[in-house]
Amino acid sequence: MTFKNKNIILIGMTGVGKTSIGKILAKEIKRDFHDVDHEIEKITNLKIKDFFQIYGEKEFRRLEKKIIIKFLDKKNKFVISPGAGIFSDKEVKSSLLNKCICIFLNASISTLVARLKKNLSNRPKLREGKLEDNLKQMYIERINDYRKCHITVNVDVTSITEVVRKIKISLKNEKFNKS
Repeated sequence: MTFKNKNIILIGMTGVGKTSIGKILAKEIKRDFHDVDHEIEKITNLKIKDFFQIYGEKEFRRLEKKIIIKFLDKKNKFVISPGAGIFSDKEVKSSLLNKCICIFLNASISTLVARLKKNLSNRPKLREGKLEDNLKQMYIERINDYRKCHITVNVDVTSITEVVRKIKISLKNEKFNKS
């Protein structure tokens, strides 16, 4: 079994580039791309920030899980960009690590701050308090789970084209035989 038989899930902090990288990767490997946040917005007819404000994170995670499971159950294989906290649900984390190829897009806190400081409107968990402190805390909480991914690519000083190239090389070189 190669990567062609598995969904590819892009994992990483908010602002790391999961959506931008995912769209290009999907096009290059001839798969459909799905951004889970966008799917939630389509289903609920609400922006993520509004959904969080009305229903909270717990409901967001419930809906995110439902959407991820729906994609995993389909015959077609996709490139999927979930929210940065997708591994907070142990069942989802286990499922993704066992049934998919998880790619951790890693970036330093300084890179994330630079990317996010002017675009916090749709990132409800980062809008209160100091951006850098919030990112550091989230990173500390999530890094051990992120490191369980099958492939890690650093995106700090790397163009999107180069990140996609590195992912494609890793996908060709690795065998993903877990069932």
